[in-house]
Amino acid sequence: MIVATAGHVDHGKSLLVRALTGADTDRLAEEKRRGMTIDLGFAYADLGAGEPVGFVDVPGHERFVRNMLAGVSRVDLALLVIAADDGPMPQTREHLAILELLEARALAVVLTKIDRVEPSRVAQARAEIARMLADTAWAAAPVFPVAAPLGLGLDALRGFLAEAAGRAQPPPAQSGFRMTIDRAFTVTGAGLVVTGTVLSGRAVPGDLLQVSPAGASARVRGVHANGRAATEAREGQRCALNIAGPSLQAEAVGRGQWLLAPTLHAPVTRVDVRLRWLAGIDGPRGTRSALQLHLGAASVGVLLATLGPAEERADAPARALFAQLLLERPVSALHGDRFVLRDPASQRTLGGGEILDPFAPARGRSRPARRIQLRALATDRPESALADLLAGAPAGIEAQPFARAWNLVPEVAERVIGAARALRLRVDGEERLLGAAAWDDWRERLLGTLGADHRDQPARIGPTEPELLRATCAARRADLDERAAWPERARTAQAVARAALLDLLEHGKIVRDGIRLRLPEHEPRLDPDDDARLSALMPLLRASLLRPPIAGELAAALGGTRDEMLMFLRRMAALGHLLPVAPNRFFAPEALAALADVARQLAASSPDGSFDAAGYRDATGIGRNLTIEVLEFLDRAGITVFAGERRRLARGAVVGS
Repeated sequence: MIVATAGHVDHGKSLLVRALTGADTDRLAEEKRRGMTIDLGFAYADLGAGEPVGFVDVPGHERFVRNMLAGVSRVDLALLVIAADDGPMPQTREHLAILELLEARALAVVLTKIDRVEPSRVAQARAEIARMLADTAWAAAPVFPVAAPLGLGLDALRGFLAEAAGRAQPPPAQSGFRMTIDRAFTVTGAGLVVTGTVLSGRAVPGDLLQVSPAGASARVRGVHANGRAATEAREGQRCALNIAGPSLQAEAVGRGQWLLAPTLHAPVTRVDVRLRWLAGIDGPRGTRSALQLHLGAASVGVLLATLGPAEERADAPARALFAQLLLERPVSALHGDRFVLRDPASQRTLGGGEILDPFAPARGRSRPARRIQLRALATDRPESALADLLAGAPAGIEAQPFARAWNLVPEVAERVIGAARALRLRVDGEERLLGAAAWDDWRERLLGTLGADHRDQPARIGPTEPELLRATCAARRADLDERAAWPERARTAQAVARAALLDLLEHGKIVRDGIRLRLPEHEPRLDPDDDARLSALMPLLRASLLRPPIAGELAAALGGTRDEMLMFLRRMAALGHLLPVAPNRFFAPEALAALADVARQLAASSPDGSFDAAGYRDATGIGRNLTIEVLEFLDRAGITVFAGERRRLARGAVVGS
């Protein structure tokens, strides 16, 4: 369990920690000279709960709030220290506000210096404390009157802490390892040591971690947890890790950095947040304001852009809103991380909140749809957030960024995806998640677009695959723009639509006919003259399937002029009955499978999966000029890809007979 002090300067925080632990947390010469805590101090005490309790002693002076914030990013219990003679003071209230913003898990009040005042003043101070806490989550917080130098009241406080520590259970390691770094120093014979609070996961000697956002790799050599040697560092502990790495330097691994599982290293400079201003704070004016962000143990300047109210209710507090923070340098952040915003000019705390999207979009942030997405993210249940996001994401979302943002280890990610009933697709080599409703909608839209094409052009076999995908995506482009969970590119939408198309093809809902697509029941109807002329033409094209006659030769065989034949060939090609391989040469639809099969065989027999025009010419025997025309047609049909004088099969190329 981690316990942090809080409260006004000179109210006895360090003295209280010394009385509870026997350790002097003021380690700096300047602190001892001035008799005032300047930086964080750490101590440990065995209270009989089976594991030492870690204490973080923070400075109380207003000039050192930055240091105080670095020590309270994650605490199990806060001890709000208030002197009986003074009662609640300005820094008492600011520290209490900070603990609220960071959602400290529990709070107790320690009323110090009771030996210096009359009992009536103690009662008065308790009443002042009750009024101060009345509107907080800790209205019923216990109050422990103590006189630390005399030992008065300490037994009751120790008993309370021991009971709280006994109830604390180590959480299961269901997330990747994250530790805020608040100190880094070298130890003779051991090397670099970093200390901090473990926010999630576990690490053991031998693990390879990442210093973030610096980016250096670090191997764990040894672990101290809560002041003593340990076999692991885990969530909820104060830890010191001895780390080593080829590019590690103590001066670059100081306060504000994180020690992370490598998969979580993804520094960001733009985050979307849910923000709450403190009572009496209207927030900065204007769409962008320069503020100071305190996140983990880091402090960084930010520009704040408001994105609208965080609640849809008309009676919701005006102080709660969504915002985007633009950071002056990269930080490490994940969903749910708590933060505090301060005004660097006035040196006062303005508000704080939680990170909703650590990988916030640069565009579309002010759209109403974005607020819907942020409301979906404003939960601590990833399965609920994922289901809500997918409900408003026609093209789905990427799986890996979502899992990273929520710090989901693979087995937990599997459970979350299953609970959200998400479908999994491979798009451009990445896993994409799609809601079942969106998947069904894509299938219905494809079928509807194809059916409309058949109604509008009954003589045509159907559109090509690119034509069908473009038409389907164009019909819902506005929908994608308004409702996408994260801004979607047209290519992504087409890739998802193609996955739905392949599913329809696999299940026979759509069939391939050469390079065309049609519904199984569709039979193109040519007028009698065109039908008769095409019937006479097809035997000539099929007789020399891979080297059919040119337009002039067909005109000579069937009668009429070359120009008339060309017009007819082009019209039949537009309707899908012929393949327009070259301006003067048209193939029968069934030739496509044979032409593509040669390309497949050449690619399969090549060590690198590529082939050249000469190899294709030799395999088909169709001559150099026609080979070039055929290969360029295969490129246009999406069967092959030309690169560096050679060709490869296009990824995902499918050809029907």
